[in-house]
Amino acid sequence: MPSTAVRLVIDDPENFHLLTADMKEQIIKGAIATVNIQAALARKNAVINVKNDFTLRNNFTVSQIQYTQMPPGRYSLAAIESRVGITEKAGYMARQESGGERVTKSGGNLAIPTNKARGGNKGSPVIKKLYLSKIKTVHGGNYSRKGGTHVSKLIARAAVAARENIFMRLSDNIFSVRDFLKTANGGISFKLDLIYNIKYDKTKTPQKAWLLPASEKPAQDVENIFISQMKKLGM
Repeated sequence: MPSTAVRLVIDDPENFHLLTADMKEQIIKGAIATVNIQAALARKNAVINVKNDFTLRNNFTVSQIQYTQMPPGRYSLAAIESRVGITEKAGYMARQESGGERVTKSGGNLAIPTNKARGGNKGSPVIKKLYLSKIKTVHGGNYSRKGGTHVSKLIARAAVAARENIFMRLSDNIFSVRDFLKTANGGISFKLDLIYNIKYDKTKTPQKAWLLPASEKPAQDVENIFISQMKKLGM
């Protein structure tokens, strides 16, 4: 059973001023330990939620789920808190928590990589050589034939892309060109693989909360955690 002083504060924090200086100091220590334990548990739960509910291509996202401890010191009870959340480096998880629109900082269209850009597996990161910042594209204005048809201009661009091992932008998409061949009857054949979809200036992210559910159990257990910490302090 918790001591009378501990029970007094649990039942009504406004009674804190009634305690002796030594008791106040112990209560503050217990409260600091409590919020730090709650934050650590919430982070642990959040990591589990993210691993279970999202496709992770590496450990970066979970490494950015962090908490800040309340340092030892003399505080009012109302000032004692610790925080858990995601760093700005993984700010995209805030959009997952509440849902919302994804847009580019520049206001242009989004470059959405396909499974092909990820080596055929949607759970893998984009292959480094296929980073949008690394690839070069051939543009119609550079290699089109003056007065040619739409098809002849398309073939001309594909020929350059295949020869120079670069990519082709077509209809708001970026393609790689492979198997570019001249057929027996004098025609041309080639295949296009979609690498990036750049049709959209925004996408809608449905809400999939991962942090709030992670915090609920530690919040519910606050009294038990506090009593346990006070017992360790001999109260």
